[in-house]
Amino acid sequence: MDRPRHLLTSPRFREPYYNPEQEVVSPKIRSGEGSGRTVYLNPPGPQKFYMKSRCGPSLNLRSAQSPLSTADTTLQFESRFESGNLGKVIQVGRWDYELYLRHDLYTKKYTQWFYFRVRNMQAGQTYRFTIVNLYKAGSLYNEGMQPVFYSEREAKERKLGWHRTGHNIKYFKTSIKRRDTKQESFCYGVTWSHIFNHSGDTCYFAHSFPYTYSDLQDYIKKLLANRQMATCCKYRVLCRTIAGNPVPLLTITSPSLTPDDSLAKRGVVVTARIHPGETNGSWMMKGLLDFLTSSADDAKILRDLFVFKIIPMLNPDGVIVGNYRCSLSGRDLNRNYRSKLKDSYPTVWHTRNMVKQFCTEREVVMFCDLHGHSRKHNVFIYGCDSLEDASSRLKSRVFPRMLSKNAPDMFSYSTSRFVVQKSKEGTGRVVMWREAGIQNSYTLEATYSGSTQGKLKFVQFSTAHLEEMGYHLCDTLLDYCDPDQTKTESIMQELEASLGQELPPGVDPLEVQIDPALVAEADSSDAGSDSSDSDGPPVHLQWKKHHHKTKKKKKLKSRKERNKRKALLKMNHHRMLSIPTPPQSTVHTKTRAQKRSLPETREERETRIEPTTTQQSCGTSHPSSHHGGIPLFVQERLEERERKKGEDSSDAVIEIPTDELRQALLRIQATHTQQALSSTLFIPHPGCPMNISQVNMHEVSRRQSRRNSKASLPQLDGGSFVPPELPPLFSITVWQPETQGWVHISVHGSPPPAHWVN
Repeated sequence: MDRPRHLLTSPRFREPYYNPEQEVVSPKIRSGEGSGRTVYLNPPGPQKFYMKSRCGPSLNLRSAQSPLSTADTTLQFESRFESGNLGKVIQVGRWDYELYLRHDLYTKKYTQWFYFRVRNMQAGQTYRFTIVNLYKAGSLYNEGMQPVFYSEREAKERKLGWHRTGHNIKYFKTSIKRRDTKQESFCYGVTWSHIFNHSGDTCYFAHSFPYTYSDLQDYIKKLLANRQMATCCKYRVLCRTIAGNPVPLLTITSPSLTPDDSLAKRGVVVTARIHPGETNGSWMMKGLLDFLTSSADDAKILRDLFVFKIIPMLNPDGVIVGNYRCSLSGRDLNRNYRSKLKDSYPTVWHTRNMVKQFCTEREVVMFCDLHGHSRKHNVFIYGCDSLEDASSRLKSRVFPRMLSKNAPDMFSYSTSRFVVQKSKEGTGRVVMWREAGIQNSYTLEATYSGSTQGKLKFVQFSTAHLEEMGYHLCDTLLDYCDPDQTKTESIMQELEASLGQELPPGVDPLEVQIDPALVAEADSSDAGSDSSDSDGPPVHLQWKKHHHKTKKKKKLKSRKERNKRKALLKMNHHRMLSIPTPPQSTVHTKTRAQKRSLPETREERETRIEPTTTQQSCGTSHPSSHHGGIPLFVQERLEERERKKGEDSSDAVIEIPTDELRQALLRIQATHTQQALSSTLFIPHPGCPMNISQVNMHEVSRRQSRRNSKASLPQLDGGSFVPPELPPLFSITVWQPETQGWVHISVHGSPPPAHWVN
């Protein structure tokens, strides 16, 4: 649908954690038992896989809302816009609705992000919304977090944008079974109640503050429209996604006077939004870009000292279609930085190569990937520690410790972790640390909820807080690279002292060897972000493997094999010529199917062009001595082999009663056209001598039999009639299903009536 446009301003007031006055009772899921009325349904389309996902309205948008009367008070839901992902809504009460989120495309899980629109509400009435198919066992909704809400009336009258809302909030286990596992496990749900202030308003609910691909494009256009900043900020397309959307790459630095000045600058790489549902990463990126492109003195110093390579949105396809974690490949991109599938994971493949090339040009100080977290408070960092190299253990902790001092109200150093798990070896921070050699390689995680420390204790984050975190990241980078290393040395002393307090006296902290098994449990990220099922090839390649078998390459044959094949075809043609032919006065017309399936042979072509030397006698024909270029010894050997086969196998005799044959011919005459009948019925001259005790059987290959139209070929069953010693009246050639071949039958007896013979 048309793109929703929202005010990007944050509320001027603080929004504390939600603290219910009493224990909230988990609601009973009634739609799972077949109760309720479906008021919104947005099923997937017939396409196996998306090959396009572009911004803008659809021209063939089908209706997903049930028709309502003017007096109906049912809410009208919609999410068929950019980043929306509502799949189905069931009304289980007058003011009670149960919502089903759409899974990430081509997966059976990853339902956490939601974003939808409601209309037709009544002011002052309490509505309850319950999302029933979430997959994470834990959530911050039980720790004071609230969903975000937007009202178009409030935005117009009070200039109020997205803000927190909802009461009677509860995250609980439902009775709906999960679809992604064969074990008996159940989904989770979140319920909240809301009172609308205006009737007939247009309102939106979301898991976090939305930031779409269109919002990013508008921001970049506005940024490049500033001529002063256009000299410091260069835009180019890193690559295109599976669906063809361009991935923007911004290079921010001040112009250098000489090439040596440019090479003297160090590099910084910042990426965001590799997981589409983690929108708080985009808001931190917006704050970082606002500061770097500003006229502040610190921003000018950063542009003079560094070259920033910034990719603000790594997964545009997933953002557009409303995924939570995956791209259109059905896989988590942040687990596939080591993949060599360029066409399936184009963004991470080009990002990795770009960073490696960037490292060969200059020293890269830091790589930072901006994310969101759904199960922890505050802002924190995941870093990389080498358990074998003790000297670099404290160096990777200096920047996070310094960031905690610059942002004490939001950043938590105690929550940060630095152990590299095996399941996270395909993430961006680990690959850039190992393959590109960037020591300060981090994942910056921002909570969906708020802070638990400092002046913002128990205050939920707004977009302004997240943008401020982007500024603190730049400010800390300036302190970290300050020529005066006083701050860095003091941080190192603090880290050594804090680590030494946990060790026995006299033990050097830098010489301690840490056992990975002891710290893996404590220093790991939560299990809720595990994407181990993202291992393996993309789902569209798996589907093609199982449903589209590639044709094998045709093997070239030698001259000997070609001559042998050619001789076999010629022999089969000679055998077919032994069938009695109709008299010259009888017109023999090929059917359309026979013309299409039986190509003209070389003998037929020569007969049509030149007078043939073939002698015809009593319906039989003898081929000419022309061999068509086949070596004589090959022709003789094949003829000898066919002659021996004929001697070894006895000729088949098929006996058919005269009455049954007459009835069969009458059925043929009634059901087939004269053209089809003339192609199968042959009447020789009366009194023509023929072999009356044997029947010539002519088998053809199965491939040729499929090409012929069976509808025009009569199929007759065998009988018990013994041919008498009389000249044949006529002969008929029929198709025998049992032997899969043509059968030539000679019929003997008294002359039949002319009305059915003709």
